[in-house]
Amino acid sequence: MTFKATEAAFEGFRLIRREPKTIAAWAVAALVLGVALALGMIATGFGGVLEAPTPESMTPQWWGKLLAFEGVAILGTLVTTSIMGAAVYRAVLRPEEAPRTRLRLGPDELRLTLLSVIMAVIFTVLSVLLMIPVGVIIVAIAAGSGGFQSSPDSGATLGVIAAVLLAYLLLLLGLSFFAVRLSLAGALTFAERRLNVFGSWRLTKGKFWKLLGCYLLVLVMLIPFYMVMMAVYGGVTFAFSGGDLGRAMSEISRPDLSSIKGYFNASRTVYLVVVSIFSGAMYAVMFAPAAAIYRDLAGQGPESKADVFS
Repeated sequence: MTFKATEAAFEGFRLIRREPKTIAAWAVAALVLGVALALGMIATGFGGVLEAPTPESMTPQWWGKLLAFEGVAILGTLVTTSIMGAAVYRAVLRPEEAPRTRLRLGPDELRLTLLSVIMAVIFTVLSVLLMIPVGVIIVAIAAGSGGFQSSPDSGATLGVIAAVLLAYLLLLLGLSFFAVRLSLAGALTFAERRLNVFGSWRLTKGKFWKLLGCYLLVLVMLIPFYMVMMAVYGGVTFAFSGGDLGRAMSEISRPDLSSIKGYFNASRTVYLVVVSIFSGAMYAVMFAPAAAIYRDLAGQGPESKADVFS
């Protein structure tokens, strides 16, 4: 089985055209989930998470609130992404289910949430492992260019900078390779109704470049969405700050999470509504390609062979 990269990349737009009411429902769901996540983060009482702490302020209570805040933020994001991702997979792979909104909260969403946690652990370990040869490259190039001398010249400094950039490029390429090879794990897990972490490795064998091209095309298509959202957020925040650019930038970079009233100010409320309007379409564009690729590669139904690296 094979797939066409360009057709898969545009699967989300076909879904938008085919089910506009579903996309609208996803926009409302994204707004509700976003507000719920913000309220959960505020409820932890850690409003100063973006403020630089002092040694005196870092008490056990401070650390407890920080962990609660991070836990709510991470878990809430994973659950939100899993709910919306499952809805997109459902629209592409099981169109007979939940035809009104495609939204559910059940075993499919739980499995996708667990998969996200597992993937986070895998890529954390991969990052650490890949950093070992990256560190060796940095040290080797820096030593060869004289970067460890007591008074390195400009050439040595440039050599160190080049080494760091090259090393991180290699790290990015390595992580990208594994990300592409494991990119169908979510669709597989949803389609097979069981947690399937490495089945994607087998399905994507020999198809890396086509997959990479498809995902890069999707990324390019998502850029305008983000540009419009940030332009609206920046413009609205600037307007509500009375034309004070410094205040507007501070509002964007360090939102007030100390209270509901402080967080849900006029500019951020407008931003959340705008984001929700775009979110339904963005989820479709992001998740539908992987579902379409899996559908084409798997043929008539999900694969049933053992999940092994090959």
